[in-house]
Amino acid sequence: MTLTRADIAYVRANYRTLEELCEERAESPDEVRGLIAERRLPEPSYVLPGGTGMFPADYFRLLDEVGGVDGLREQFAARHRAANGKDLEQDWEMYLDGTWGICLRDVIPETIVRKNTLVTSLCELLVLARPRYEDWRQALREQVEELDELERQFSPDFDRSEEMDRLPTRDLIIAAARERYPEVFA
Repeated sequence: MTLTRADIAYVRANYRTLEELCEERAESPDEVRGLIAERRLPEPSYVLPGGTGMFPADYFRLLDEVGGVDGLREQFAARHRAANGKDLEQDWEMYLDGTWGICLRDVIPETIVRKNTLVTSLCELLVLARPRYEDWRQALREQVEELDELERQFSPDFDRSEEMDRLPTRDLIIAAARERYPEVFA
């Protein structure tokens, strides 16, 4: 599936080209493309028709925080462990694939781990629902609101197309919880 007009509008409003991101940086877009090809920096989160890669505005945040590309993998791993992450290799590969840039407002190991933790917990809360219990309602409300703050909106059509493995967690968890238990979020 190609990006629809609505998808393109969403991507253009929320993502940047490498040229835009590199305007005031030492790295040139070509240098960054080389590091992407070497799997040392993340791929674009979206690619527009015509081939222009689009990246989250905080694309260089982690790189800047860790002091450069040479220590990126090691620092990602250390921060992932410190946040009690469970699947470092999968999360690193998803980072390099640009996937976390689709999902998260802040693409750093701590938010990656927190999203994974919230998704696991919310799946359990929804499957083992106890809507008559205030502690369950409070946990559901707080976790849905936190996940809502961490996540981007996702593209309107492409991320929800049949070609994707599944719907975004924004739809499967956040929207579903609010639809199923509107009284919890009233």
